[in-house]
Amino acid sequence: MMEANQEKDLHKHWEEKQQPLFDGKDLIFSLASIVVAYFTVQGVAQDRGGFWTTALAVGFTGSIYTYARVRGVKMSWFHYGYLAYVFALSLSFSLFDNTILMGTNSLLLFFSCMYWVLVVAGTRKENQLSSYVFFDFIDGFLVRPFKNVTAGLSIYRLVGKKHKNVKLVILGVVISFPVAAIVISLLSSADSMFERLIHSVADIVSVGFAEQFMILIIAIPMGMYLFLCVYRNLEKSPVSQHVIPTVKGPDVFFLTVLVIFISIYLLFFAAAIMGYIEFRNGTTIYTLSAYAREGFFQLLAVSLINVCIFSLIKLFSHSSKGIKISLSMIGIETLALIILGFAKMQVYIEAFGLTPLRFNTSWFMVVLAICVCVFIASLWKSFKYLRAIVLIVSMSVLFMSYRNTGNSIVSYNYEKYQQGELSELDISIFYMVGVEGVSTAVKAYEETNDTEDKAALEGYLQMMQQQINSSNISNLQRSRSAEQIKKTIG
Repeated sequence: MMEANQEKDLHKHWEEKQQPLFDGKDLIFSLASIVVAYFTVQGVAQDRGGFWTTALAVGFTGSIYTYARVRGVKMSWFHYGYLAYVFALSLSFSLFDNTILMGTNSLLLFFSCMYWVLVVAGTRKENQLSSYVFFDFIDGFLVRPFKNVTAGLSIYRLVGKKHKNVKLVILGVVISFPVAAIVISLLSSADSMFERLIHSVADIVSVGFAEQFMILIIAIPMGMYLFLCVYRNLEKSPVSQHVIPTVKGPDVFFLTVLVIFISIYLLFFAAAIMGYIEFRNGTTIYTLSAYAREGFFQLLAVSLINVCIFSLIKLFSHSSKGIKISLSMIGIETLALIILGFAKMQVYIEAFGLTPLRFNTSWFMVVLAICVCVFIASLWKSFKYLRAIVLIVSMSVLFMSYRNTGNSIVSYNYEKYQQGELSELDISIFYMVGVEGVSTAVKAYEETNDTEDKAALEGYLQMMQQQINSSNISNLQRSRSAEQIKKTIG
């Protein structure tokens, strides 16, 4: 009760104390936030990417960095460490298309930028990446920005009091606008040359004006929200501290659940081994494709269910030795399920080649297997396993962003086709990977003597040429691809 009253008094004291008169630096940053929001919305509306994404990320973090330094925030090595990751991930957009990642890197870049705000402001619950990361996001971007919103939005009125010239300039523009419109209309009637000049200017201004106006309407509240996120976090306004439940259940219950699942998986593995022996001996009706495809996604789903079971029991049990051993067995069986699913996928890939989906599922299973190993290790040695998992996932996405995976996929298929292990060169895969497959397509086009393959590859290259020329996306890979296509087919 006493702690609750103290927290209430702290909130009251803070609200009484924090009625700031915003100064020039706050006004400038709020305008910069609106500008960043404007270009972000414009980029989404016009389907931009590449250099545009990198520039937005640099502009976003750069404006926050400058504002934080002006506000007296001291930067340490871990501030710059998080910033380096954001910059490295954003730079990949200027180098590669990364169609294969299907927006995963864009989503991670967004959350990385927002998390960097919490790092700079120092408003994370444990001042580090911890199991409270979800609550840190809620507090930082849902609770704090909307505390005392009216005070935050009064920035322009308050600055107007302090900077009378700014207020007078805005007032002069507002008053003169309708009078100027009447004067221009009269002058246009008085001189035909002036009328043509005004019509030319009006035509230029009207092109896309409605679209830009709508973008601005959306960008203003977004920019103010961004400003309030940064401002309120830097102010470190207090919020109710979240506590992860520490309720522990009886171990007998959890052991019963674990024994049931352990037994099911042991029975499954015995049947799977017998099925594999039958397949290798040719005593089954399954073809290679049917055997490789059978049950893959089910195995993946069961593996994810096991991860959930593992996490919940680890959280709510007393972590006795019996629980640790049982959870370790579940973890090992989950690894076995992942390996079995991965092996099935590789058999399918060897028979029919790579596609973006087959590659992504293989990559996901590798990352999942590593995370399961971290889960198992955390049973026997105490460490921040959630931080390790976030690091593994983040670095794997960063690695994939610099890998040019689309070209690797079509290159693999082309090599298998040349070696006679694939019966045909599937051109549809080139279209799936987009611009990323241009370099391999150019190589195949120059090397092949098959007229059908050559015609199909030329059609793909022509399509990519049109796509590059008509698209708003600009990056280094597209520039090089355009040069390669021009040299190959003109």
